[in-house]
Amino acid sequence: MKKYRLLMNGSNFLMAVDGKTVRQGFFQNMIIEADSPKQAERQAISRVWHDQELKSLTLNLPQNSQKVTLHTLWELDVAYDDARIDMERTFYFEKRWWEFWK
Repeated sequence: MKKYRLLMNGSNFLMAVDGKTVRQGFFQNMIIEADSPKQAERQAISRVWHDQELKSLTLNLPQNSQKVTLHTLWELDVAYDDARIDMERTFYFEKRWWEFWK
């Protein structure tokens, strides 16, 4: 098996911030051991969808679905020290396309 580092991007996540519901996206690094890049991507997406912490933060209704995609993938050398990689999610506020000036 090979080791991969994946940068995942989540979008359209409705969350409560300071008492208001806001649309947020996030980036999250993941280290996955898999036989192929496609298998690593599927495992990473599955991990995000089954993350109980993320589920508890999300306020989306079924008709307003979220999206999780692979942003970047790197194949790692077996000697790579993956302990240096921050695996936490970094959230950002999503703007609608017509709010680009804000």
